[in-house]
Amino acid sequence: MKFLKLKRALKEGWTNFKRNTWLTFATVAVLTLSLFVIGNTLFIGMSAYELIKNIEKNVNISVYLKSSTSEDRINEIKNILEQKAEVASVEYVSKEDALEKFSSEHNGDEVIEKALEEIGENPLFSSLVITAADQSQYESLNSYIESNFEDEVDRINYSKNKTRIEDLSRAMQATRKIGLMWGAVFVLISILVTFSAIRMSLYTRKKEFDIMRLVGASNLYIKVPFVIEGAMYGLAASLLATIFVAGFVYGEIPFAQDSISREEVLRFYLDGIWKVGLALFLTGIFIGIFSSLISIRKYLKI
Repeated sequence: MKFLKLKRALKEGWTNFKRNTWLTFATVAVLTLSLFVIGNTLFIGMSAYELIKNIEKNVNISVYLKSSTSEDRINEIKNILEQKAEVASVEYVSKEDALEKFSSEHNGDEVIEKALEEIGENPLFSSLVITAADQSQYESLNSYIESNFEDEVDRINYSKNKTRIEDLSRAMQATRKIGLMWGAVFVLISILVTFSAIRMSLYTRKKEFDIMRLVGASNLYIKVPFVIEGAMYGLAASLLATIFVAGFVYGEIPFAQDSISREEVLRFYLDGIWKVGLALFLTGIFIGIFSSLISIRKYLKI
């Protein structure tokens, strides 16, 4: 008996969903747009978080030493730093190694090659590349080096890396706030549109409900088809929004390849799209059901 009631409710919900084509189209379109904004916001937030994590993994302190600092003193500083608990590793890069790497990276660049030829000697500094045991310890390490090895240190590049991370974090927070704000606006619009669509469906069948009540139909029996109708709006919109988000984000892959390999981008894309799709599915169903329940409660007073 319960199965027959559910079957009847599903059939009636589907009938309500497709009864007014233009109204259904408008409702699904607005809800799809809302979920598209939310989906893109989620994906951008996930991408920015992943990017910052990757940058933080590669953050280190490069301490450039003055030309007057002897090899023995450099090794002494290296040993002192390696003994600190905050330090994970210290790599010594000699002037010669630095020049070789620099020349290799700019191989074929006539301007750079000519400039090095004009200088006639190695213009680069020896350096110590320091990796901290934890990202939060770079600040204290930077201060320690500046205060204890001032006479030997020419410059430290940590401030540049720190600024980069802070700028990315601020951009990510701003994007998230803007996305959430627009997402909230569109969700509210979606609820209102879905609410209106279901109310119109309720209005056209008001006499039928009165008859159903007279023959003893329960409130739940009357409500369920409209809850299913609302869920169908959400389901259709979430599927369309996921397709649009997937297409939009996939179109951005060539731009991301400038800084990350295609394999890494595709791995992140495939890993992230199903999470975004699931979030959109749950959000769409929630909006549809929530709008339906409000409509039924306000209109039928049941």
